[in-house]
Order: sequence, then structure tokens, then C-alpha cells
Amino acid sequence: MPDLETLQILWWALIGFMFIAFALTDGFDFGVGILLPFAAKTDTERRILINAIAPHWDGNQVWFVLAAGSVFAAWPPVYGTAFSLMYVPLMLILYALFLRPVGFDYRSKIEDSRWRTFWDWGIFVGSFVPAFLFGVAFGNLFLGMPFYFDEFERAFVSGTLLGMLHPFALLSGVLSLSLLVLHGATYASWRTEGIVKQRLSSYAFSASMIAMVSFIGGGVWLMGINGYSEGPGNTVLHGEGLWLNIYDNWHMLALPLTGLIGLVIASRNAGSSPPLAFLGSSVAIIGVMATAGVTLFPFLVPSSTAINDSITIYNGSSSQYTLTVMMWAAAVFMPMIVVYTLWCYRAMWGRITEKHIEQNSHSLY
Repeated sequence: MPDLETLQILWWALIGFMFIAFALTDGFDFGVGILLPFAAKTDTERRILINAIAPHWDGNQVWFVLAAGSVFAAWPPVYGTAFSLMYVPLMLILYALFLRPVGFDYRSKIEDSRWRTFWDWGIFVGSFVPAFLFGVAFGNLFLGMPFYFDEFERAFVSGTLLGMLHPFALLSGVLSLSLLVLHGATYASWRTEGIVKQRLSSYAFSASMIAMVSFIGGGVWLMGINGYSEGPGNTVLHGEGLWLNIYDNWHMLALPLTGLIGLVIASRNAGSSPPLAFLGSSVAIIGVMATAGVTLFPFLVPSSTAINDSITIYNGSSSQYTLTVMMWAAAVFMPMIVVYTLWCYRAMWGRITEKHIEQNSHSLY
């Protein structure tokens, strides 16, 4: 049986992998949903975009459910505290997500332009709100969250939704939004043709530029933010620039450089090679998310109210036995999920054209 510290680090890495897998798969679903009212001008064009993601959008959400469930099992205080702190934005995300399955399933049931336009915008809202608020929520982790524990280890939280809309958090939301729009545009342009593909390529280039500026700007801004670091005797240090202490090791700069290289690849190939552009957007997401996770390490939910009550991967984890049982379950089921996901994409791959929509009008979304 691995020791507890090894298991804690392994589960931190594994849950990080799950969130990245969620961003890589369901991320382009969100991106396509956001672009739906803008990149497609006719009903047929919008059906092309919807059906480009139709076979997979619900299955892609398995990664989010798996990651959230793993956080609950591996770090129960994180699940309870973070969800209490972010209750309003998470409920907004949940309510917005309701619009996606209903929109996909019912949009084409009635041949009425007003009905279909209403659900097109419903899909947009159901994609835009999560893409933006996920970034805002993550940005708030770098600022610290207002909570503390009493002598009975009960968590007391404060703060409001408006308090979470700090300029740095909003910039994080813009970065998240632009990355997913880029990812959706590159994926959809790979699976479409003609004028729709041209519009998507244009949106991909614009989104890559916004993401690049947001990522670089966020990194510079982070230098002036009061960060957190482990201190002696299980204490926490709090001061300007401490979030960047991990970069005392120069090799760690590979992570943000990976994100920037991915954005450059995506921008340079947006109009000429959709597969390379999609590869670039995927690399960018991996680089950006890995940079954020490693910068926060080992903190999971830093406290701005009582810094020594900040939750780390060490002081908030489940027992060694629990993490071991979870690891064996992950060793069995994670490869199965990866294999069937790859098989589904391979089996249902192909370009979505106007002819395909017209020939299968009653069986497609």
C-alpha cells in the first residue's frame, strides 16, 4: 500500500487529469454552443454545428461527474467548503446547463423559426455561462476564499457573488471563455466545410488572440497578487508574489510555455489546417490548466479570512485506506472510459455537410 503522502499527490494529479479531459472534450461542445448564433446564419448551418457535436456532448460530461465525485471522496472538506463558497455561481452553472440537453433535443421538433431561434440562444446561454463562470470561480482561488474553521472543525463561509467578480477573476473568466471558443471553433471547422468553416476559422483566430493576451496578462497580474506558500510548522505564508514560488525551478516554465505554444499553433493554422489548429487548442488548454494547478499546489482552497485554515492536498484528504481503494477503482475504470471514448469518436467521425443534414433531416438534431 503506498504511503499517504504519495496517494495524496497521485490523486491530485489524477483529478487534475480528469478536469483537463473534461475541458478537452466537453470544452469544444461549449465552444460550439457559444458560436452557434454567430458562426451559422441559416437553420441548416446551425444544424450542421449542432450535429458536429451531437454524438458526444452528453458522454463528454462523464469526466466532470467523475472529477467532482473524486473530489468529494478524496477531499471532503474541499467539496463542502468550496461548494458553499461558490453556491450561487455553481447553481447558475447548473441551471444554465439545463438548457443544453433540452435545446439539443427539442430545437428541431417544430419547424418554426421563432421556436428554433429561442433554443439556439438557450444553447448559447447554456454554454456561455459555464465556460465563463468556471474561469471566474478558479480565478477566485488565487485571491483566497472567505472561510474559516472553528474549534469543532465546522466551516464558516461568507462572501457574495458580487464579491467574486474581482477584476482578476473576470480576466480568468475571459481566458476560460476564449480558450473554449477557440477549441470549439477548431473542432467544428475540422468537421465542416464551405462558408461555415471559413467563419469558424475567423472566430478561432480571434479567440486565440484574446486567450493569449488574457493568459500573459493574468501571469503578469499574478506577480502583484498576495499569494500563499507553505511555512514552517504547518503554517501558511501570505504575501505578494508567493504564487510564483514554484517557478524558482526554471524547468516549471515549460507549463506556461506549452500553453503559449499551443495558442500560437492554433492561431497560425486556424484558416489553413483545422487538425493542427485543434491540436494547438488542445495543447493550449493542457498548458494553461496545468500551469494553474501547479501554481496553486499544494493548496486547493486558500482562505483569505484565516490563512492557516487554508485547505491543502495534505490537511484535507481522506484516509490512506480510502485513497487506496479509490486508486484500485480508478485503475480498473479509467482505462475503460478512455478506450470507449476514443472508440466512439472513431466510429462516429466524419464531416457534417448540408447534404447530410437534408438526407437525414428527421433523424438528426
